[in-house]
Amino acid sequence: MQGNTMKYLLIILVLLAGCSAATSTPEASQLSYADELRGAVFDPPRSIEDFTFTSTEGDSFTLSDHQGQVILIYFGYRTCPDFCPTTFAELKRVYSELGEPADKLKIVFVTVDPERDTIENLTMYTHAFHNDFIGLRDDGTDLEQLMGEFGVVAEKRQVGDSALSYLIDHTASLFLIGKNGQLEAQYLYGTDYRDIVHDLRLILDAA
Repeated sequence: MQGNTMKYLLIILVLLAGCSAATSTPEASQLSYADELRGAVFDPPRSIEDFTFTSTEGDSFTLSDHQGQVILIYFGYRTCPDFCPTTFAELKRVYSELGEPADKLKIVFVTVDPERDTIENLTMYTHAFHNDFIGLRDDGTDLEQLMGEFGVVAEKRQVGDSALSYLIDHTASLFLIGKNGQLEAQYLYGTDYRDIVHDLRLILDAA
């Protein structure tokens, strides 16, 4: 029964993850490398409202402060039993394959469970994969707004009697924000890490 439930959940999450992704069209193209990307492309890129969240880096993380860098952003939670740790294990491979370019690429984990995820335990979680990985937390309406901009869905599912005994069914996609601070691509759960590496090399090398 549990296996069937997980398969059903995976199907739902993949469908949710793909709802907002756009494919490139030559007429609207604003990305010189759009046709070469292997992810689902937003072309023209989608503007993301600037945001500032509490960060595991000790200071606040503000999107506009990272103009000129590429950001891979993932929405999940620390006690996620499957999608999140699998995704971050793959991100560790991506980061290593690229030579750990901390000055050019930020890998960011936004918790959708601020009730249980403190900055302290988010730091332990992200650093368990790599010390350069960044965790972000916000427990107000800014989190809901940011999730809405990416088309991310997160819903609690109670699994015990305690108020804190729950899982969160959430969109399990990676999102790529380009050097101009705009959303350029989306990668569904299960995307081969080599496809992400391919796209990142294209984007990082672009003028």
